[in-house]
Amino acid sequence: MKKLIYPIFLPILFVLSACEEQSKDLNVEIKKDQLCIFTNKPKNYGTDNFLVHIGKIDFSKEYKSEYEKAYAKTILPVEESNCVYIPLSKIKKDTSYKVTLSTINSSFSAYICVQQEGSQSSLKYLEAGKDVCK
Repeated sequence: MKKLIYPIFLPILFVLSACEEQSKDLNVEIKKDQLCIFTNKPKNYGTDNFLVHIGKIDFSKEYKSEYEKAYAKTILPVEESNCVYIPLSKIKKDTSYKVTLSTINSSFSAYICVQQEGSQSSLKYLEAGKDVCK
């Protein structure tokens, strides 16, 4: 009986793990001349180690991180009130970026650009697959 169970259930397990969602949406806001990032997920992830990184979107080149910061034993930013800040000075205006927050078993990302209108900065979310900030 055991010989019959393994060939049936092992392929199902591999298919289910391959279909798991790879990246979840990340929320990004501008607060106090900084990017404020948080997951906005109801699940309380608690204290975790995570990495925040930003890279320019350029589909003709390999991804290269422009900014990275590691957080050890920190509460995962699930709400705007406990967001993680990234200085706006770390990015160029009117340039497309991918912002990512990664834990050991989850990844959250957003495609954004920051536009300058006079003295005001505004944030724009980009559609997946787009690299133009208009």
